[in-house]
Amino acid sequence: MKKYIVYIAGLFSVLFFSGCAKDPVNPGYAQYMFINAAPDVAAGLDFFVGDLKQNILPIAFGSNTIYNSTTPGNKDVTVRMAGLTTLFSAGKFSVSDLRDQPARYTLIAANKLQNAELLWFQDNLTTPAAGKAHLRIIHASGDAPAVNAFIGTATTPLYGSAVSYRGASSFVALNATLLGTAYSIQIRNATTNALIRTQTMTAVDGKIYTIVVRGSVTPSPWLPANTVSSTLVANN
Repeated sequence: MKKYIVYIAGLFSVLFFSGCAKDPVNPGYAQYMFINAAPDVAAGLDFFVGDLKQNILPIAFGSNTIYNSTTPGNKDVTVRMAGLTTLFSAGKFSVSDLRDQPARYTLIAANKLQNAELLWFQDNLTTPAAGKAHLRIIHASGDAPAVNAFIGTATTPLYGSAVSYRGASSFVALNATLLGTAYSIQIRNATTNALIRTQTMTAVDGKIYTIVVRGSVTPSPWLPANTVSSTLVANN
């Protein structure tokens, strides 16, 4: 019987690992998600691994990709202003191969243009216990103060220590249901306890989430005086 092979061009390119895999379901890919947390890039960003562009449409401020796959090893990652050769930032990152559970990473374009940089975090996507969801905070605002997170007006923070720029908390468990449990997460100044941002979310049983603090306190020629905000990302 004649076989047909159909190639489907998706939003993101997948790089295939050449060689024998112990587990045919998981041949050792690593996976990464890209988030644009750069406040003064009006046209959005293009994201490259090596020479391969990872997006079709520009990635706008506050937007993110899904997890994409790549083979393990050292990767040259470049972020450029959308449609231009103007470099936003670049770096070389080491991508692991964990076989039984692929390494997953979050890569964030952060800070304003004059101080642009890439932040790289390894993600822990361990399945939450029954009736739970997981939540962490990533601080990607270059001039915002250290923060902590609280459920509503609670006085006890979700995390044992403050999260500063370039930092990420561990994942904590929240009560969750299959239909979703509503939360109002207050992001507060870790020193003064002043409210910076309220992020609403619905925690679904078994899901994993990240709140990214983004934007800028001080102005630049391209943005208003204060754009500090947050975005909620689903990691699974």
